[in-house]
Amino acid sequence: MPANRFGMRAPTAGVTLQMVRARHPHPSTKKALRGILLCFSEDDQKNAPIMNLNPELRELLDFSKGNGLVTAIAQDADTGEILMVANMNEDSFARTLELGEAVYWSRSRKKLWHKGEESGNVQKVKAIYIDCDGDAVLMKVQQVGDAACHTGKRSCFFRKLDDQGVTDVGVQVFNPDEVYKK
Repeated sequence: MPANRFGMRAPTAGVTLQMVRARHPHPSTKKALRGILLCFSEDDQKNAPIMNLNPELRELLDFSKGNGLVTAIAQDADTGEILMVANMNEDSFARTLELGEAVYWSRSRKKLWHKGEESGNVQKVKAIYIDCDGDAVLMKVQQVGDAACHTGKRSCFFRKLDDQGVTDVGVQVFNPDEVYKK
């Protein structure tokens, strides 16, 4: 199986540990995380491998502050527009690294949520930044399908508050009733 853009490979049958290299994808830094040891276990929902974070990444990310969650910000890699804010647990962060696409933790559904799994509007991760406290990540993404919000808008931040009140300034990309048939 070929490596993803982070240099990670899914394990072959029977493999429980694998040494991989993960390089910081942002071109302005020459720093790289090298020799990251990743452990794999089974994902109960899809019977697919999930990577557990190694000790180096666990030291950078503090999932304990948010009851097992960190805040995840998705920003358009080209324009800088903030697309959405969600949560990640350790498994969703590891899965994001493995796939090179954003995977979040759905607090309402209490399960991993691969962004775009229903709509096709996936977020291809171009760079990941961890804040100084280790309780938030910023992902620069390529938004496939042009809509990040479940309402069908380009961004989840489409309500502008000013002296006049609240104005919808969002760009409607798709009709959610047509995409999310329940």
